Amino acid sequence: MSMNLVVLTGRLARDPELKYGQSGTAYCRFTLAVNRVAKDEADFIGCTAFGKTAELIGEYLRKGSMTGVQGRLQTSSYETNGEKRYRTDVIVDRIEFLESKASLSTTGNITNTSKSPEPVQNSHEEEDDDEFPF
Repeated sequence: MSMNLVVLTGRLARDPELKYGQSGTAYCRFTLAVNRVAKDEADFIGCTAFGKTAELIGEYLRKGSMTGVQGRLQTSSYETNGEKRYRTDVIVDRIEFLESKASLSTTGNITNTSKSPEPVQNSHEEEDDDEFPF
């Protein structure tokens, strides 16, 4: 059995680039900066999304947006000045917007303008705590 699954969370390193192919299919390229746990460093990972996912990314995300992606690795090759080069990207299947659009300023930087949500009241009457081991 083989598996090619990537799950990442990080911030967009720059604004996403939304384009349309000759067939009219949307595609969006962006770079996700993912912090390393053990060091004060980040990896910059190229990501590509297609279709409606690409359009949503282009509409709602900007540089600095905290985002979660799930997808697969794909390696492609191209030539530059007669030299063959390789590129590995994450092909995005799912995306999670990890902060609201309102929390981004017009420059795309994160601000502290979002309010904490009000606590949600459980609609059920208080239940007996003996049922739950925690």
